[in-house]
Amino acid sequence: MDLLPTPEQEEIVTSIASVIAGNHTTGEPLTDALWEAAAAQGWFGLGLEEALGGVGYSLAEEVLLFTELGRAAVPGPFLATVLASRLAAEAGEADLTQQLISGSDRVGLAERWDDDRFSVLDADGATMALIVDGERVTLVDLGGVALDSIPSFDTLVPVSLAIDLHESPALATAPDGPALLRRGALLSAALLAGIAKATTDQSVCYGIDREQFGQPVGGFQAVKHRCADMATRAEVAACQVLYAALAERDGRPDAEFHVHAARVVAARAAVENSQINVQNHGGIGFTWEHTAHRYVTRSRVYASVLGTTHTHLGATLAATAPQ
Repeated sequence: MDLLPTPEQEEIVTSIASVIAGNHTTGEPLTDALWEAAAAQGWFGLGLEEALGGVGYSLAEEVLLFTELGRAAVPGPFLATVLASRLAAEAGEADLTQQLISGSDRVGLAERWDDDRFSVLDADGATMALIVDGERVTLVDLGGVALDSIPSFDTLVPVSLAIDLHESPALATAPDGPALLRRGALLSAALLAGIAKATTDQSVCYGIDREQFGQPVGGFQAVKHRCADMATRAEVAACQVLYAALAERDGRPDAEFHVHAARVVAARAAVENSQINVQNHGGIGFTWEHTAHRYVTRSRVYASVLGTTHTHLGATLAATAPQ
């Protein structure tokens, strides 16, 4: 198992970062230009086998994609749409697969809220919903479903409530729900690892640029030590996520353990780093115009979708331990 990125993978990361930088500003809503560019670059089928209509790369490359999306705090239904493309392909729905890969439809992520309702992440503009109910994963049509928005202080991470979506027309059901959910957990971990890295970079840059008492604030021990801890958490999260992706890709017997561990490590790194990043920025870090709070919101949201830290800790204990 080679843990170092290949030159081709480095080019993929550079290309993804360039597309994001050219079509998105951190803290701003998702633009049609970025969504269309993502579809043109094949992001929605990046890790899908060519035989199933995808680009033909692996889970490792998908992880690199979602890490960059996390770093740039890109909003929008990327996670659910990528998972829906794989679900449709594995279910043998070729036309639906191409429809999703082309970006013509956006997919919200629906999880059980209570006995009667589902919470739907990124439902704004979505025409379909990926329902996660236990280990069963189903893609349904959102047409005609009444959605009630949940008040949020960050409108770029919209969560809505819907009456029981099982009444909606089912478009496809995942043949292997647990495998698709592991993939989703790992991709959300990659988003969180990207957040951990981005907030580290923000704090380091601010520590260099901002001066107090005639010297950069990054030279003060309290700030310096916090930034060092942030960098450590971000690096550990990135390494664990990549290792889990390779283990899952190669079918290692301990892959499930590493996927759940990656989600736990990345969630903690993102939540802690985003909070400390606000503290490192002082007064400006608490303001609306600064992007620091965007990472706080995203880290909390993505740490709660497709299982919480506690559920993934439990799954880690139940999975086959590394030899």
